[in-house]
Amino acid sequence: MILTDVYMESSIWKSLAEEIKDYKNILVIHGTKSLEAVKQDLFKILSNKDFSFFHYGDECSYSFLDYNLHDLEKNNYDLIIGIGGGKAIDLSKLLMDKLDIPLFTVPTIASTCAAVSYISVMYHENHVFQELYFLKRPPHKTFINLETILNAPKRYLWAGIGDTLAKYYEMNMKAEGQRLNFNTTMGEKLSLLCKESMLNYGASALLATEVTQDFEEVAGVILVTTGMVSNLIDFKYNGALAHSIFDSLTQIKRVEEEHLHGEVVAFGILVQLELEKKFDELERLKTFYKNIKLPTDLNEVVIREEYLEKKELVIGKILDSAAYSDIPLNFTRDEFIAILEKNI
Repeated sequence: MILTDVYMESSIWKSLAEEIKDYKNILVIHGTKSLEAVKQDLFKILSNKDFSFFHYGDECSYSFLDYNLHDLEKNNYDLIIGIGGGKAIDLSKLLMDKLDIPLFTVPTIASTCAAVSYISVMYHENHVFQELYFLKRPPHKTFINLETILNAPKRYLWAGIGDTLAKYYEMNMKAEGQRLNFNTTMGEKLSLLCKESMLNYGASALLATEVTQDFEEVAGVILVTTGMVSNLIDFKYNGALAHSIFDSLTQIKRVEEEHLHGEVVAFGILVQLELEKKFDELERLKTFYKNIKLPTDLNEVVIREEYLEKKELVIGKILDSAAYSDIPLNFTRDEFIAILEKNI
């Protein structure tokens, strides 16, 4: 079991400067907006280092990695700093794996657990989901600058709340009634925090204009606790129907372009709960979603005509993924479609 060292403060730059002092040649992976968010403080602590900036290419894809890997290998970097949201950091993790050098992550938005998890989500260059890539280990250290997270567009925190709720609902659906090993049991207990922190403090965190206790807890759970759950539990309990729904809906171009991962995953949780016939929990979530404006119907995620055009492909991929990941629910194709397509 390997867990990432986490530093979470209103300003982490002094801590990051201390932790990089023994490194000489640093590769910084970033997106355009993420670099803009931290460049003033980052340049100060890199001023006495050799360093290179490398844009992640707007997608975490094998083709982009393969095209650039040879040139990056020649530079003898001794540290990678990955800055951004999910995709820039996921590419940083691939490079950590391929170059076999340490990785420090600096998330600039709180929308996924990419900064601490040992999984990279791979996409084709056309932004359609491809597969999960499993790393040998998670990032070595993560530095969460709470002021940066606070100043980021709130829609990322909003989507992060949805993705974090899925960590509880998906894991517990697959693990229900199972005898779990030691690490997975720890992950299961932590997953409850993913649910309760979001439901209790998520709305308050979205309204925060300064780093409050509610904001710090929600950001920390989104960025760290979810990743710890992923790293602790057996992979077969990682992800289920809500993520299958998101991955498959990316076949519709507009979904990938106009909606965030956790936003669509949040809707998928509702479909899962209805299939589980957990109607009290379903109503609890719907009330919370309506309060913070997460989607409760498919028509909030897709345009009807675009969905119908790709319907057979989307439904096939969802059901194939559900079967492959051994989701312990019994339902027919027609039952699933009726629940998914309500009000479309």
